[in-house]
Amino acid sequence: MKWSAPAVGLVLAIALVGCTPAVEASDQPTPAPSASASTPAELVPGSTLDRSAVTAAVPEGATLSVVMPSDAGEEESAALAAMQDAAARHGAAVQVHADADPVAAVTAALADRPDAIVGIGPALVGVLDRASAANLDVSFLLLGTQLAEPTGNVIAVTWPGAEERAVFADDPASFTGAAAYAGEALEVGLAGFASGLDGHVIALD
Repeated sequence: MKWSAPAVGLVLAIALVGCTPAVEASDQPTPAPSASASTPAELVPGSTLDRSAVTAAVPEGATLSVVMPSDAGEEESAALAAMQDAAARHGAAVQVHADADPVAAVTAALADRPDAIVGIGPALVGVLDRASAANLDVSFLLLGTQLAEPTGNVIAVTWPGAEERAVFADDPASFTGAAAYAGEALEVGLAGFASGLDGHVIALD
């Protein structure tokens, strides 16, 4: 994924290549961190962060491929409408894939080569879990649900009524409040990528 703020950039590329200058022969080596040092909770992959951790602006002009159930219910449909409105405010291009076969929907989204694949609700969380683990060079944004063990290319944004952590979840009762929160969740998630928060869950409330 390539993000920067305020526009899409090369955050992931920088993270992979690194930007540490070469060490001169006369430089002293940097001491390794103490093995007994505890890792701050906010740095643990998969941990839940408050939205105040998002420091970057929402990137403009992103390309997004949305995957959702072909038989989307009221909440999924409300989420799609809200996120499309939010995407339009930031000049994002949105392609929606809603196939009866969720694997086909995700495969089509991957073929788009978007800046991020966006999953709405818990219905497709199982296939998105497998796809995100198998495509570490692709950014995945989950709205209203979260993975049990997310890889470093996933951001999940949750809100009250839509925060279940599960690998295979398909309970409509675990996804509510979409009309009120999904647009904001999209903006926070995209800004989360620009803030370098890949691999975390961001809670709106």
